[in-house]
Amino acid sequence: MKKFKKPFKFYVIMFLILSLAVAGYSIYRILKDSTPVSELFSLWFLPLIFILIYFGSDALMEKIFNKKKQINYEAMFIEEIANRMRESNEFLVEDYRRLQINDKFQDSLKIGYQIYLNGEDEVFSISKLEKKFKKGTIENKAIKYVLDYIRETQKPVE
Repeated sequence: MKKFKKPFKFYVIMFLILSLAVAGYSIYRILKDSTPVSELFSLWFLPLIFILIYFGSDALMEKIFNKKKQINYEAMFIEEIANRMRESNEFLVEDYRRLQINDKFQDSLKIGYQIYLNGEDEVFSISKLEKKFKKGTIENKAIKYVLDYIRETQKPVE
């Protein structure tokens, strides 16, 4: 998330630098060209106008490009299951690595998320996920946590 708006101190320092530059130019014109002060009044508003435009454009850019970050519900789903698995202390670090690289388990996790979101249908069902892995395997133990979480959070059919 890029930050467009600078601290207030930045705008104050920029204003002071611009004001000094305009004052220096005004003094130069008064001494060198004998320009009347009344002709230079409009020039003295430039630093203020410049800073207001600069601040306004930074604020606008911040609003346009830094919209509220969208929530990743799938990551929250996986994190909740991972927390439950960690709390059970049934899995070793090597088991987690093995589950991460196992494509069949990862696909089952995605199917579990679809069931979590949309409920069961002909294609995605809890009973199919239960039968997908051999009993006693690490994948079977892990998929039980997924299925338990889905069952807990599923809305009862009325």
